[in-house]
Amino acid sequence: MASLLYKNIPVKEMACPIVIAFVYGIFYLYSFVVANQIAGVEEDKINKPDRPITSGATLLKGATVRYYVLTALYLAFSCFLGLAKRGLVWIAIMYAHNFLGFATFGPTKDMCVEFGALSQLMAACTIGGASPEMGWKWTKTILIIMWCAIPLQDLRDVPRDLKAGCWTTPMILGHQVTCLRFYITAGIFVAQYQFITECILEQRDNAVGWVTSVVIAFMGLTVIVHLFADRSLHGDQISYRLYTVVYLAQIAAACVALKAH
Repeated sequence: MASLLYKNIPVKEMACPIVIAFVYGIFYLYSFVVANQIAGVEEDKINKPDRPITSGATLLKGATVRYYVLTALYLAFSCFLGLAKRGLVWIAIMYAHNFLGFATFGPTKDMCVEFGALSQLMAACTIGGASPEMGWKWTKTILIIMWCAIPLQDLRDVPRDLKAGCWTTPMILGHQVTCLRFYITAGIFVAQYQFITECILEQRDNAVGWVTSVVIAFMGLTVIVHLFADRSLHGDQISYRLYTVVYLAQIAAACVALKAH
């Protein structure tokens, strides 16, 4: 959407690229979810027994067939859109994350998330018609925030990951000590500052841009405050949910800042 607004595409012409992006997103997300559940059967027996395969709602063989079909459809659709390289990168990341054990070790898992987000955000920019330079400018800043905030997801899952034998970033840095929370805080603070100054205000240095910047800054500060105020497992779950809202707000901010540029 941000790319379409940046290109000043008429509203009546937005439907087609939006539908294409939606279908593209379904293929890449659905294939990943199926792969993740195929690879995580033993772990899910411990942590998430209500998932389709472990609960018996679907067979492992059927899920495997679905994975191959979905992956083939995703790659074919990527080639059709001229996004073959992006599609191949995502398939490689998906395979490494789920079937090569990258998801069980913090740095490799975080790397998969980063490169996966890079691949998909840049693909979305291409579908919307924005230049690679513009797409990279916004994507790289969002990725910086993500890199330091990814441990929030694992922070809420430490007890489960311990049972499953995983070694995530919170475990490496020490999930029960303050340094991890300072690491997350520093990343959010620096990246939010860069996002506001180099992306939002550089594109829209007016009242709308400043209001958007204040909202983004306040939301980031809310995550940081809550991260220290409530260090319980439930509190970390809420901190992660707050961060997901911040991530979505950043995408919305791109739409606001790039509109009718």
